[in-house]
Amino acid sequence: MRKLVSDTGLYNVAESIDRLINVDIGARGTAQVLFDAARDLLGGKPMTLAAVELMQRSIKPGDYVFITTGWADQPANLPTKSETDGPPGAANLARTIRLTLKGLPVIVTDDYLVDDMKTVMASCGFSVVEPDHLKVSLSDELGFAMVPTIAVIGMPIDQEECRIRAEKLLDQYKPALCLAIERGGMNKHGRIHGMGGFDFSANQAKMDYLFTGAKDRGIATIGIGDGGNEIGMANIEKTVREKVKNGNMCKCPCQSGIALDVAKVDVLLSAAISNWAGYGISCLLALAEGNLDACCSEELERRVLDACCRVEFHDSIGSRVAPSVDGCLAPVHFAIIRLIREIAEMGIKRFPAE
Repeated sequence: MRKLVSDTGLYNVAESIDRLINVDIGARGTAQVLFDAARDLLGGKPMTLAAVELMQRSIKPGDYVFITTGWADQPANLPTKSETDGPPGAANLARTIRLTLKGLPVIVTDDYLVDDMKTVMASCGFSVVEPDHLKVSLSDELGFAMVPTIAVIGMPIDQEECRIRAEKLLDQYKPALCLAIERGGMNKHGRIHGMGGFDFSANQAKMDYLFTGAKDRGIATIGIGDGGNEIGMANIEKTVREKVKNGNMCKCPCQSGIALDVAKVDVLLSAAISNWAGYGISCLLALAEGNLDACCSEELERRVLDACCRVEFHDSIGSRVAPSVDGCLAPVHFAIIRLIREIAEMGIKRFPAE
């Protein structure tokens, strides 16, 4: 690892990235609430820095890393298609983890999203293979770096089948880390809600079992969300119940609200748009590991958003199939990534490694 920035510089970069990715451009009114609560859990420490440090402690070369994403939030209209928030952030995180820490990324999603998710992940520079084949890409026996590979595996929707599948995956691959980005979490009644308080359980795999199982096995966990209803937000259940719309009362028979009380995580990150937290961690990890080539970029974002379009993933707030996320068109996301990278570059200039 070639150190590019001092510890003080890395901290300052993380602080600025934290605040940038939580700018409420969509004016939904929840970003600051979730940001304050998530940061309080860390004693004010930057969330992105806490996530990067956990990754560095947990992931060794050749370790599997589970990343769960995908949300089919229009089950009657588009029952087999995800929204565009989540998969792009997952793709960038997977790429940076593979190129810096040499972890082996496995995207875990719903059975019906597997083929589309493979297309999205390939657009980020991966070749898609089976999980057991991932280690081959770490070889340097030919004298040059192998093409990075990624695996995509599916989970069933039935709750008990999902629990059994999660246990098998954890025991088989023994991941060093489980990470959720924009993935709906379930409450104690087994219900998964959208921010509007409606029940999406019938069309969603219950990924929470990966995280409760990970906790039982001492596996590190990270959760990323922007609404209070995603895996990881159980860490701040009280805040979501008290301060987020529909937090304590949903629109389904369980009447328990969108707040979660099942799967807690080691590090929770909030963002105005969940993808942005993925980009923030990507950049900070690349900086911390001395390899900015592994960082998110505008060009990669363009390719990934275009791939999301090709597989008909949709912007749920904008109500369109387009290179758009949570109501914001592609140029907004390019700008966020440019600013994240600029923060990192300024950190290197002002606080170079000694």
